[in-house]
Amino acid sequence: MEKHLDDLQQRLHSTINNLWCRTLGNEINRLSSSLSNKLPLYRTGLTREQLMTSIKLIQDLNITSTHNDLYYSSLKNYLLFLSIHTHKLVCEILLGHVYHLKQHLHYWKHDEPSRLAIIDQIKTTFWFDQDRDDIRSTEKVKFLNQQEQFLSNIIGRLAYTITSLEQQEEISLDSVMNYTNELYKLLFDNASVDYNSHSDLVDVIEVYSQMLNSFDEFKSRWANLMHLYNRPTHIKRYLPYYVCATSIGLYTVYKVYTNREQIINYIYTSYDSLTFFVNEHLIAPLKTIYKSTFESRASQTAFENSQLNYINSKKILEEMLEEYGREHAGTLSQVNNASLQEFLSTLNERARNEDMNIVMKNYQLEMNQPIRSALLGDLIKGILIQVQKVKVDGEGLVIQIDQLMKQNEINFSLLATIPAILLITFLIISTKNVISNFLIKQRKFDISTLRLRIIRKMREIEHVLIFNIETPALTMNNNEIIVTEKEHNENHNHLEVMTNLTYGRFLSLVYELKYFTNQIKSQRMLSNEFNEDINLLTHTQLSVQQKILIIQQICHSYSFLVHS
Repeated sequence: MEKHLDDLQQRLHSTINNLWCRTLGNEINRLSSSLSNKLPLYRTGLTREQLMTSIKLIQDLNITSTHNDLYYSSLKNYLLFLSIHTHKLVCEILLGHVYHLKQHLHYWKHDEPSRLAIIDQIKTTFWFDQDRDDIRSTEKVKFLNQQEQFLSNIIGRLAYTITSLEQQEEISLDSVMNYTNELYKLLFDNASVDYNSHSDLVDVIEVYSQMLNSFDEFKSRWANLMHLYNRPTHIKRYLPYYVCATSIGLYTVYKVYTNREQIINYIYTSYDSLTFFVNEHLIAPLKTIYKSTFESRASQTAFENSQLNYINSKKILEEMLEEYGREHAGTLSQVNNASLQEFLSTLNERARNEDMNIVMKNYQLEMNQPIRSALLGDLIKGILIQVQKVKVDGEGLVIQIDQLMKQNEINFSLLATIPAILLITFLIISTKNVISNFLIKQRKFDISTLRLRIIRKMREIEHVLIFNIETPALTMNNNEIIVTEKEHNENHNHLEVMTNLTYGRFLSLVYELKYFTNQIKSQRMLSNEFNEDINLLTHTQLSVQQKILIIQQICHSYSFLVHS
């Protein structure tokens, strides 16, 4: 087919100055390039609106040479590609119907009366729909099963039809027309047309325009058929819970309004506490670290001033001790059992060492006569020297503490910021989780749920393939393995074992699997390659054995299916 198409394109290109040749060549190239084996069998690269636009371009051509061989060959190729795209679009619509039908079927299969009778009473009282609710669940399940079987059979037939059209080496107008008649009958509720290889191709293209326009009506007919058997709406299913949540919400609003003053006070208190916390554990420590790192000169100047004051105070104390010692040298030398010369020779060194015995020995003697010593003696001078000593010791201690604090200033500031750092870390993680949850909600499931659902769906797909690897084929119904009868299918070849019904069900499972795999968007997980491998399962050219091998290859190639 590709060789035949290339020859046709070359012939059209040789007459490119002709409007209809240029238009037909562009449209055939556009339709053919939109078909890819990387896409699922049921998916096309063009939308319904694009196909209708393409048909309008062809219909607007003013063709005069209707018996021209090039024109006829071009229309045949165009009609073939148009038929393939239309069949793919219809197949995808039906797969969507089956997907939603299975959701309704699952609901009614597991529908059980609520344990709380009041919930059922609320549902019945406020949301009773006689036409819908009078039908028993078992009848709904039976009807939905029949419709699922009917649609699966059509989907399987469409899949084999698409493959047959795509594999035509030489275009068979009879087969294209037969498939067109069948598709028309499906879309227009068994209304029939009878086109054959002798029919006017322009009329057949017009029929495809009508079929594309009928999609909305087709979906509407299906909705009208199913509306009595759909599961209840979201509001009806969860009405009692919404009633309870609304009641609790109204009560909460009432309590908030009645206690608004306390709540406002609490908010202000919380704000003040938060401000204090940020100030004490973030702003102030960071300022200290900044000043210690970049503005250490000012703090060094203050430290040098304190050290200079200490040196001056110490020098004054030494002078006071030495002067006091010289004034009372006689008495102090006797007390210390030393000669006067020995005492005076060591006095300067003892003063530098701040030896308070110089004062305390004489101070102790004068305390025996405190009043006389205070008035006539040196008791007051001794007290002042002791005060100076306390001052010097205090300044020395302050300098040592300042040195210690200066050496560990950054460490203390970092320790003070730990609570703020922990809080900021918690907020960052929480924000990240909120954003992640928002992205997860956009893809409806988190990665763990997606992984589990993908594995379960692939298990079902593999079961279908295993049951149909040999003849007679098997199927599973309500956990019971049943031998299925081989139905006649003119599209089947030696590779195809599955019937229309089985292949339709298989394709619907792959469609459901694609619903989950398309939500994986991660280069780390090779999501593009993973989806391309899943797409291969939809093509009927592959045998059942080859599809089983593809599933095995998928399982060992993508680690996220094995490791959580």
